[in-house]
Amino acid sequence: MLDRDLSVRDGDSIHGHGCWQTPLVATPSPTRTSMPPPDGTEADAPRRGPLRRLLVGLGLGVAALSIGLWIYALFFYDPGLMIDQLADRTFPKHAEQVCATARTRIDELPPAEETREPAQRADTIDQANRDLRDMTAALSPIVPSGQGRISKGIHEWIADWNTYIQDRQEYADALRKDPATRFSETRKGNRQISLAINAFAQVNRMESCTVPGDVG
Repeated sequence: MLDRDLSVRDGDSIHGHGCWQTPLVATPSPTRTSMPPPDGTEADAPRRGPLRRLLVGLGLGVAALSIGLWIYALFFYDPGLMIDQLADRTFPKHAEQVCATARTRIDELPPAEETREPAQRADTIDQANRDLRDMTAALSPIVPSGQGRISKGIHEWIADWNTYIQDRQEYADALRKDPATRFSETRKGNRQISLAINAFAQVNRMESCTVPGDVG
């Protein structure tokens, strides 16, 4: 019996089944390692932050500018007021003298807004209108000829003046019939025609050629 037990132990037999058991050997668990990032990723990350913010800022700026242009085009742009300054000062100088003469005569009249009687107020406006018609009649011959768009633009400005004078005349005629009549102007573009007249006069330094403030 002792020999049998020793043989079992010597041969590593177990439980009397006659099969050999492979000894168990403990194996170390695998160590998890992270893959290195692509070349240059960690070095470029700090630089991409400011660049990305710059690109986003530029994109927002362009978008805001586009929106602003659309708002201006839809609500503020007025082609009737797009007037260029005349490079040749000959016409503006002569026109200022003509307009100053008419303005002096109008300033000598009683202020229309201070005249209580509607008929007297209408008579005062009539006289001022005659002075303004003399003014536009004197302006037409001094418009430079043969200068294409420039000549056409000045003639258009004088035509605007005549339209404004006609508005004033209709106001005076209506005032005699209805003391509550209010002055109204023809519109050019999307604003009153007097604004187009004043814009051309002011940009060319013809202050006397702006509309008088005796009605309105």
